[in-house]
Amino acid sequence: MSSYLNEQSLVNDFVQHVQLAVQPWGDVRVLREFLYRGGRTDVVLLTGAGDVLAFEAKLNRWRIALHQAYRNTCYAHHSYVILPEDIALAAHRYAYEFDRRGVGLCYLRDGRLVVLRDSPRSEPLQPWLCSRARALAEGGEAHVGDGP
Repeated sequence: MSSYLNEQSLVNDFVQHVQLAVQPWGDVRVLREFLYRGGRTDVVLLTGAGDVLAFEAKLNRWRIALHQAYRNTCYAHHSYVILPEDIALAAHRYAYEFDRRGVGLCYLRDGRLVVLRDSPRSEPLQPWLCSRARALAEGGEAHVGDGP
């Protein structure tokens, strides 16, 4: 059973971890709730190398999170689903679904990030939207419209 009371507490723990602890992507900038025409991404990370990583968090509906994470590949170089440990381990039985969509899977355990499936790097299909996410994560001005 999940120790998280709600999705926001999972997101808060994840953001705190990536800001304070060692994780696979090095120093990152964090953007919460990136809104775009296709949806709302829970967390976007910007790496020092300029890659955009998208994270969808859910407490138990991992298939919905997988669909949302796949949708985020339109602008992100890497896309992940983050779940409570027990749900992540159950979802991992369907690793082929994550691999087929190029989506990673991870969870937090004892203050450490565990990546069960890595997300392969891909070039975003909508580079203008990638630039918008990057600019917002950097704290700069970003194009506000829904197109280039």
